[in-house]
Amino acid sequence: MLILRVQVNEEPPVTGGANDLGVLNAIITAVGKLGDEARPGRPDEPPDIHLSLGGLTSRAAGAPDEHVRWVGHRELRVGDRVVVEVLEATSADPIESGYAARQREDDEREYFEHSRRAYFELKSKYEPEGSP
Repeated sequence: MLILRVQVNEEPPVTGGANDLGVLNAIITAVGKLGDEARPGRPDEPPDIHLSLGGLTSRAAGAPDEHVRWVGHRELRVGDRVVVEVLEATSADPIESGYAARQREDDEREYFEHSRRAYFELKSKYEPEGSP
């Protein structure tokens, strides 16, 4: 199976992967005032920089899927070194956390309802009265 091995600085690496995954990701996110010309949400707040390692299962029809995490929200600082290796292996570290993935039918219905609400809220702005 495909795994990602992630190491921050000299800490022990964490390996993420499972035989039933359809998505596997290592993400570094930086949020906030990241450059001199950026407008911060709050002027006194430093950027939030963090790492996550997770995935989404892709199980056979009828079996519930899960979002899984090996690293949920590991804070990073400027100067940290993060190494991500893409490897093949027969095992990975135990999953730290997970939660049920919503089924696609629910997602489609929710998207439809959201789109319908947005249409009616914005209709008068984009469709002048009396237009077809």
